[in-house]
Amino acid sequence: MASKTHHRTESPTGVALSNSEFKKLFTPSRDDETPPHYATYSRLQAKELLQSLEIARSNNAVVQAEATEEIESPISRVPTTSSSCFQPTLRAPTLKQSIHRMLLWPKFMLLNCIYNIYEAVWILLHDLWAFGGKPSKIFDSNDPLALSSAPNFAGKKAPGYSCQVTFTKIFHDRERFQAVFEKLCADSGMASPDTMGIVCWNDSVELLNDYSSSLMNVSGEHYIPNSRSYYAEGSRFKKYHVAIDMYESDNTTIMQGENQRICQVEHGMVPHATTSLGERSVSIAICRLRHIFIADLKQLMSPPRELVHRYYSDDSEQESSPVFKANDLMQMKDDVREKFDNLLNILLWAIFVPYNVYSNQSSLCWQKASAAAGIDGYTEIPKELCHFNLNDIQSKQLSTALKKQGVAPTAALVFAGVHAYQLVLNELPFSVVMQASLQTRSFESSHPSLKERRFVGDWLIGILHRVRTWSRLFGIDNYKVEDAKKFYQELISGLKTTDASVRDGFYSRVLGKVKGGAATFEKTPCFPGNSRLNDSLFFNNYGVRTMHPDSGCVGFNWSGAGKVGINCILVQGRLCCTVASTQLPLASVEGIRDTFKTIIEAMMEGEDGDEVVKRIVEERAG
Repeated sequence: MASKTHHRTESPTGVALSNSEFKKLFTPSRDDETPPHYATYSRLQAKELLQSLEIARSNNAVVQAEATEEIESPISRVPTTSSSCFQPTLRAPTLKQSIHRMLLWPKFMLLNCIYNIYEAVWILLHDLWAFGGKPSKIFDSNDPLALSSAPNFAGKKAPGYSCQVTFTKIFHDRERFQAVFEKLCADSGMASPDTMGIVCWNDSVELLNDYSSSLMNVSGEHYIPNSRSYYAEGSRFKKYHVAIDMYESDNTTIMQGENQRICQVEHGMVPHATTSLGERSVSIAICRLRHIFIADLKQLMSPPRELVHRYYSDDSEQESSPVFKANDLMQMKDDVREKFDNLLNILLWAIFVPYNVYSNQSSLCWQKASAAAGIDGYTEIPKELCHFNLNDIQSKQLSTALKKQGVAPTAALVFAGVHAYQLVLNELPFSVVMQASLQTRSFESSHPSLKERRFVGDWLIGILHRVRTWSRLFGIDNYKVEDAKKFYQELISGLKTTDASVRDGFYSRVLGKVKGGAATFEKTPCFPGNSRLNDSLFFNNYGVRTMHPDSGCVGFNWSGAGKVGINCILVQGRLCCTVASTQLPLASVEGIRDTFKTIIEAMMEGEDGDEVVKRIVEERAG
């Protein structure tokens, strides 16, 4: 498998869209009296918009340079727009649209709900019968590496899952990088690494911006010209099981790749992160990696981490690497297996499946009806994303401040995410769909790699945290920091004891239509868990992760699923957060990111989270 120096084809829009998706962007407005919005531009209006975007992009470098000069300390914050200047990014539905939506909803429910309830119940009963009533055996039968040897993914395009990793050092030895990549692909079981994997070095592309440790707000197109985001760019590699897209400058190397715990790849996929470096000139590597070996999304960083680790380590480590040996070196704990296979536990969960599917369908059909009625924020669109990254000093300051307040970082991030969602969209998320891994608490192994979470595997489940309660819906109660703290404490306790919430997440995955993958199992119309994903906050916090210290890794970003997804990770001591959506325009996504950032920054300065939210509400009301 030879590396490839790639010359990217320039695109007038810089957006990787299918023909059908492209047509949706230029659908005429349903109401000629209203100004065109993000998905209702005519072709002439679109042309004018693109011209304005080009002007804004050309000014981007100047703005960043000015911001860098103004910041004397790496701990200083980039000035943000005042909360009182906040403007809504979505138009309120008209009376006509609201009535139209209410009339369409029963139609969509009739067409979809009954069938999906039937399908969910049939799959549940069929799978329990086929595996002797043992859900744990269904889990055991899911082999994420099986797809590595398959010529394609069930005859369909590869289910891409892109990320971006930023380095301050260049990978000078490209031959070694290629050799390590090929060995990694072969170890994963790829039948034909030459045709299934590719490394592209985009030497002809000049990066728009170099990495800056002072920049916290990073757009998806911050580095690569003519690119809407690394997620959109991933579609260029549909025929490959894994692709690494490399961009380098004198100061920056950017690599777009896979998750930290799937299969550790030395050139991880990191979009951008801010770090405090003593030198003004740094090398940043940007690499895009498309679907490197299916594995636990909690382990998504493993492929880039492993690749980078092998690149900087002795070759003998490759021969003894345990990355792809999870099935041999670890097994589910006996007490955990017993709880998962307990018939009473299964029945107590299964009786709610029809209602759960009805609830999911109700939300999904409401989205479809709203989109059909032309209401903003409901139409499925190509994913929009942006980032909020802290450098190592800022991350340490946040950790210290939260410790003094008695708030775990995950609880603070969930709290900020819930209120950012509510403040921008004027509604609470139905739930927080928390991605959690069973690897370290439900499995056991004498090998040290278990604690390091270095294995490739698929241990991810979705645990639900109900937010939109009746009391909060009617304004009797608010979502407080204490609620987020309680949820996090119950999450940790539940994973240790395999409580009802963990069993619910486990059954919803293994007894659903899709048995695993990068949250793919949560997106099916007949998903048996009551997640209402398109009406909730999808949340993923990897926690503490590391790259090889010699790599100069300063950032790792990847995006989640659903209406609003927030993915967080602390890589090399730097907090990196990504906000994304497949329904909302970029302005709304950035509005959520900016509100999320405002809350986190205030808590970093020692302010109480509840008081922060109260202040923001008052400022925006004024």
